[in-house]
Amino acid sequence: MPPMDLAAPGPCLRQFPVLAAPASPHAPASPHAPASPHAPLCSVPQNGAHYERLLAPGQNVSHDVIREVHCDPYSSAADPGQMRRTITLPEECKTVFITYSVDADIVPFAKFLLANGFTPAIDIFDGPIRSMDTTKWMDRYLNDKSLLILVVISPQYKQDVEGLGPDQHRLHTKYIHKQIQNEFIQQGCLNFRLVPVLFPGATLRHVPNWLQSTKLYRWPQDASDLLLRLFRMERYIVPSPGPGLTLSVRPL
Repeated sequence: MPPMDLAAPGPCLRQFPVLAAPASPHAPASPHAPASPHAPLCSVPQNGAHYERLLAPGQNVSHDVIREVHCDPYSSAADPGQMRRTITLPEECKTVFITYSVDADIVPFAKFLLANGFTPAIDIFDGPIRSMDTTKWMDRYLNDKSLLILVVISPQYKQDVEGLGPDQHRLHTKYIHKQIQNEFIQQGCLNFRLVPVLFPGATLRHVPNWLQSTKLYRWPQDASDLLLRLFRMERYIVPSPGPGLTLSVRPL
């Protein structure tokens, strides 16, 4: 599979100026930065004192600003102020293992992953191999610690993994759930590779209790954040700390 090219629609880097403190208590900092035709300003919800400035074409990324990595898989319009980057993952990182219940509409989700450069390991795609030995097929991905595991949470998921039933797919889902729960406990209840995804109709009450302490992604609303997680990228890139504050002490 060719490397994913995010030149359109993303991701892009956005710079947030790090505003200096006012020079004196009587000279407050201006809440606005100099305007530029290539640098539209808009307020950042988290902090009204910071303003977002999109990078102008050809402008270098500064190291004294907070940068935001944005990836919008649904946007086709290119903003002239955005700086593009192509992300290429190693082949071994492109495979993602998916566990789900039968009530989840999994095919559109799998197509979304394929369209963005990933190879979903899912039973409906690996039928011939899985038919040889289903347990070995599941253990192959569960034991590979380099793979991320997408846990699709649908309204029936919690009932499948915590209840009883003769359905074969339900038993497989329950087996995978038991394995990833044991791994979670052995790692001191720290989550390194599980990515819970809430499908339409699912709420927090459908998520197993032990998995509620980790970050949840809603499909399809959080598609952009989900891609960043799969690409092992952080939303914000924080600059290195400054040299610190110098104090002057004088006798009274």
